[in-house]
Amino acid sequence: MRSLVALCLISAGALFAQPAGISACPSPTVWSPCELAFELSAEEATRHPEPWRTVELSAEVKSPRFRTFLAEGFWDGGQKLKIRFTPTEAGAWELRLTSNIARFDKQQINLSAVAATAPGFLQRANVHHWRTIGDLQPHLWTGVDLWDWTQAGPESTAALQARKATHVRTLLAPQWPPNPARFQQLERALTEWNQAGLVVDLVLAEANNNFTDALPDWPTREKYLRYLLSRLAPYNVTWELVREWETYRDARSLLKDMAAILTKYDPYAHPRTAHTKSSSSAFQRDGWMTHILVNAAAPSIAQVEHEMYRLPIVAIGPTSSPRALLDVVFASAYPGSNTNATVHGILESTRYWDLTPHFDVSNGRSLALPGTEYLLLVERPGIVEVEVEKHGYRITWINADTGERQTEKKEYKGEHFVGETPTKTGNWILHLEREGRKEGMRNSYKFESRPILAQEPEVDPKRLPFTIDVNDNTEIKAGNPVPYSVTITRDTRATRFMQYLITAEVATESQGQRILATVDKGSFTIPAAVATKFPAVVNFRVAALNANGKLYYLDRVLRLVE
Repeated sequence: MRSLVALCLISAGALFAQPAGISACPSPTVWSPCELAFELSAEEATRHPEPWRTVELSAEVKSPRFRTFLAEGFWDGGQKLKIRFTPTEAGAWELRLTSNIARFDKQQINLSAVAATAPGFLQRANVHHWRTIGDLQPHLWTGVDLWDWTQAGPESTAALQARKATHVRTLLAPQWPPNPARFQQLERALTEWNQAGLVVDLVLAEANNNFTDALPDWPTREKYLRYLLSRLAPYNVTWELVREWETYRDARSLLKDMAAILTKYDPYAHPRTAHTKSSSSAFQRDGWMTHILVNAAAPSIAQVEHEMYRLPIVAIGPTSSPRALLDVVFASAYPGSNTNATVHGILESTRYWDLTPHFDVSNGRSLALPGTEYLLLVERPGIVEVEVEKHGYRITWINADTGERQTEKKEYKGEHFVGETPTKTGNWILHLEREGRKEGMRNSYKFESRPILAQEPEVDPKRLPFTIDVNDNTEIKAGNPVPYSVTITRDTRATRFMQYLITAEVATESQGQRILATVDKGSFTIPAAVATKFPAVVNFRVAALNANGKLYYLDRVLRLVE
């Protein structure tokens, strides 16, 4: 107790000893932003009429465990400057100031952060899932779009909570020089959402080259992003670099450079990706993304890319019906837009963060933690079959439209479950679970209950069970529809249900890979935006996933002309 009192007195003494014009948050709380406020004198303001451009101010922040990071100061309007940081652990924090304002330079401020029950920021875990850093617990990502953050308020926040959302997506269009009043309004929304338990997925620019048009050169872009990070990184956010990256010229190099700045100056390493019309997987090999966004209207994108990439997948888009959202969930993606309480309740009743695709089923799509839990989305009401490990399982039928659960009185014991949906209509989910096993796992907490292995796709043309009527060196005119058909050459039980992802990319350009189709026949169009120079060599790929979960690649090289 004496040591605690002494620490408080030392901290208070350090604060009162600071020069006039500096103040700090009196009692910082872990996982809540803390601010240091600075006021320029009349003489300093005269020397620095554009503080955002000429004033240098930063703090070397040292945590109780001696982790050090840089918190940059920002102009907050008039003669006001601030440094904002978020304590990530309880205890004594030390801030050493550096500035070209002499009376702020080389000053030291000591603060004591108080512990809180907040879960903390997000971190990727278990390959395809998430956990919170503060309590190391699994995080269910269920999102809603609210593009206009000026509409934030108690009523809209309550509506988000009623839908059991854990994320809200919004947009901040770039502007330089900065407008502090605009940022202050956004920060009020961020504070309200974070306090309500919502993570904010912040899109940093509108579509159609908004970022590059508003910030025409890289020195300005870097200044803007660093200003934005100094203000917003201390909140519980994720970064979605631009809206609909497909509408940007040289998107791959642009996003890579933006991400490099975020990676360098975001001390909390918030999750990063790009908003998309189809998928952001085009940039996964560049190493800066923490997760992939995909179009929720085409669940096969999520299903195939789940096997292709070792990154979490979040599905976004206008999908709103419970069945459509569950198609996303059973494609091993989190519903990142238009979630609802029914879907969240279904996820919450399972160990969703441990579930992976399970292919030994009939009449449905399944996720499982083998030997513990099986979840099957019924394709057509009627008879379903599931291969399970030999144990006793509680049988529950879930009405996917209402979330209502019907548990059978008798357990199932065996290895091959056969059952029938309660009705011949509606959307149904079968839930087989070992209650005692799950309870034991909860009590002896272990986030990653089994290793998740990467699949090696089959690329040998002799082993592929399909072909496509597109030949190497075929000349394709950009923007013109091209008929195609995928033909199964080896008819087996596994090839009777195939999912496809057809993509194209000009490897020598920075425009990014485009998804052309997700079905076995129709027409595809290679947009002219994939290249800036013609003729161009296009890498054309058909990725296919069979009913047993086996992944295949069929590659072609095409010639794209204007």
